[in-house]
Amino acid sequence: MEQHPATPSSADQSVEVHIHSSPKFWPFILTFAVLGALAGLIIGLLGEPSQDYTRTSASGFFAIFGAGLGVGIGALAYVIVDRVTSRKTTKHLAVPLAEDTDSSGLQG
Repeated sequence: MEQHPATPSSADQSVEVHIHSSPKFWPFILTFAVLGALAGLIIGLLGEPSQDYTRTSASGFFAIFGAGLGVGIGALAYVIVDRVTSRKTTKHLAVPLAEDTDSSGLQG
């Protein structure tokens, strides 16, 4: 036996939704980390040699430091780009489907 409500359900009405595109977080972080590591590696290789450290260990230190700095700069760049793109929010009208589906996507 099926039940039919006397009043229209919320599924019969359209809903206003706000859509905006946002950048992906991990590509920003990884790109800036790699750029920072490369900059640190170049600084370590081109710098003056030290008697206390080998050129390889100094380059590795600067590469890790540069990667950490790049992650911070990448996160800041992500926040700035996300704020700029969030201003371009568009409003759309969404109409729910008439079919009743459960969480598995099967009709029920």
